[in-house]
Amino acid sequence: MTFEGLQVLTIPAYEPDSPQSPPTSHHSVPVKRRRQQRSCDDCRRRKMRCEGGKGPDEPCSQCSSFGLKCTYNQPHKKRGPKLPKDMTLEQLQKENQDLKHKLASSSSTCSVCSQRLDRRDTDAPTPTRDASVGSPPVEEPSDDTGLSANELAARFSQFSLTTTKFDYLGEDSSFVLAGQASVMKEKIYGPSQTNHFRRPYFWQVLPWEKETLDARPHYVFPAPDLIDSLIHLYFTNVHPTLPLLHQPSFRRDVARGLHFRNLDFGGVLLMVLAVASRYSRDPRVFAMSGVSLSSGWNFASQVQVLNKHGEDNTIHEVQMYCLLALFKYGTSMPHSIWLYTGLGIRCLQQRGVHRRKPTTASKLEEELWKRALWSLMVIERNTCLFVGHPIGLHVEQYDFDLPLEIDDEYLDQDLEQPPGKPSQLSYYVCMLKLCEILGDVLRRLYDSKKAKIQLGWDGPEWEQRTVTELDSRMNRFLDDIPLHLRWDSQNPPKGTFFDQSATLHIVYNYILIAIHRRYIQHPSSSQSIPSLSICANAARAIVHTADIWITELQRLPLPLIYIPVFVSGVVLVLYALATRRTGIRLERNQDLARVATALKMLKFTESRMQPAGRHWELLRELWLLDGPPPLYNSPSSSTASESSALDASFINMNSSNNMPGQVFPPGPDQAVPSWNRMLSRDPTPEEALQGKSVEELLGLNGDSSSNIATIFDEQLMSLWMAPPDDPQNVARWQWEQTPEDRNQSSADVNWPHVFGA
Repeated sequence: MTFEGLQVLTIPAYEPDSPQSPPTSHHSVPVKRRRQQRSCDDCRRRKMRCEGGKGPDEPCSQCSSFGLKCTYNQPHKKRGPKLPKDMTLEQLQKENQDLKHKLASSSSTCSVCSQRLDRRDTDAPTPTRDASVGSPPVEEPSDDTGLSANELAARFSQFSLTTTKFDYLGEDSSFVLAGQASVMKEKIYGPSQTNHFRRPYFWQVLPWEKETLDARPHYVFPAPDLIDSLIHLYFTNVHPTLPLLHQPSFRRDVARGLHFRNLDFGGVLLMVLAVASRYSRDPRVFAMSGVSLSSGWNFASQVQVLNKHGEDNTIHEVQMYCLLALFKYGTSMPHSIWLYTGLGIRCLQQRGVHRRKPTTASKLEEELWKRALWSLMVIERNTCLFVGHPIGLHVEQYDFDLPLEIDDEYLDQDLEQPPGKPSQLSYYVCMLKLCEILGDVLRRLYDSKKAKIQLGWDGPEWEQRTVTELDSRMNRFLDDIPLHLRWDSQNPPKGTFFDQSATLHIVYNYILIAIHRRYIQHPSSSQSIPSLSICANAARAIVHTADIWITELQRLPLPLIYIPVFVSGVVLVLYALATRRTGIRLERNQDLARVATALKMLKFTESRMQPAGRHWELLRELWLLDGPPPLYNSPSSSTASESSALDASFINMNSSNNMPGQVFPPGPDQAVPSWNRMLSRDPTPEEALQGKSVEELLGLNGDSSSNIATIFDEQLMSLWMAPPDDPQNVARWQWEQTPEDRNQSSADVNWPHVFGA
């Protein structure tokens, strides 16, 4: 039944707080306002009620409250004709019959479903990808909460009367719940008019807090010529393997004096100068005259660590934390690296950089944010591997992209790498993929037992499968390395790619040691002998590659090089002791010669990196054993080739002028080391055993499993300097202790006279 000509009236619900009295007759009932024919684009996306603007060019109330642009650009989608009810019923019946047939046909093959489930599901192994073959993909829960995190941050930032605002709100935030309640309220009652009635006393910085927040440090910069010299050293020696900054824009900002006006950029410049000071012999970089370990301290000590002035975290502030962590590697307080990287990661999380989201920033600014977060992760994960701390950002907690493989000179121009020209950022992408594998190693193999039990990562069989899986990932990574970054000790890459390829090769083998080191720490496992052999081969590769790197470039190695050198020396000492227990005389073992090479590199590094001196002393104590071993034995064929290559590199060192960062020629103390000048001798009956692996040596004595206990004992394992799983045991590494006073001039014995600018 229809009624024509009848006007429809709407009676609103009575509200006690309404200034109007409840209607008493039909004459006071307002006529319903005609609704906008179509919703704006934003309201349609969020499925909210849209009343439209008061005028043709005015935004709707929802867009106005969020500060969004009100548009009607999306085309109107016409709905198709409705299907007849009979046709829909027939389709449902047909689908029902099809599903019944599929279930009946697959019931005989689904044997897994008929098995009895274990009551303790925490010990169940993690399902692999193969187990899900043939199953429909599981849909992940949607992140759509009706109001995006950016919109919620903008909404609650309107409540603040200061410059501080919410940059990112996660789904688990309490403000999300309040935001959903606000959206629901607006759907029912319309936009609220009470947002502007807030008590300023509870929304502004209080006077006694403002006095502290407004305190600004006064930075003192060196002379322009020293700034230019140190910037050149930084981008020559550090930037190729840790591309945190964008060189063209950084130089432009320094040239226009941004460090005098912008506090955060001034901190970045000071930290660049501090890090680069370790590559300079200019006396102005020393905080204490003539003491090389004090280089850069005058610059780093000025930097304000925490943002106390209540402003938003900027890209320059995060870059400053990253450079500060890098500088701390060479101080007496390297344990603070973990704190600074964690602080930088928290700043990035506060801005939501760790989540992929639409942004209005320029492509260059977006790349700088990605570089900052990835650089912090590289430093943090390598630090955590060394000191045994947990990582602060797991792989499931971020979904941002890798940096673009575009060199700096093209990043702010065409945003495209020229065809046929390999990018220097390809190394960085490879390094980041390695660090993602390292993150899995730290979490799945070295996390606490309680955490692994809760995640179902417990049990010897599960651990062996994990090691096998990680080995496969490492092999796939090795196959995917670009050709210009593949390492060949006989014919290494040239230029910057030499530096990058060697560093990548060292870090790769360092992570390989981390994967198999657990079996060395627990010698009762049947995997101890193969893992020891794998670790020893990786350690030899690290020492050999690092020796070529320092011989060729003659410059201070970054922590990505000298820390793996120390760990490799410990592994080789352990391998030499295991070999000694099989019957070979200690002086015949060539691995101790490689340990001597590692000691030489640490001695070279300790003049500017104080922890390297600690590593040298620890490794030297292990290397001496029962006394200095004579190193006069003739090398095996593989070692002889390495020695000849090293000799050639020492001889031709002056002619290598095409390498980046070669800032001084070799001095007298860079002569051929004594362990590379092997003397000939008559062969002995034990020569047949020289160069054999542990597996082969154990095979001479019978069953290898019965001899594991004779090779590994508590005395031997006490020499293995494994990073502590418990942070409270970090004191054993002497992080907190000041080394004994030594002759300061001795620290500079191996430092070339024309080093740096």
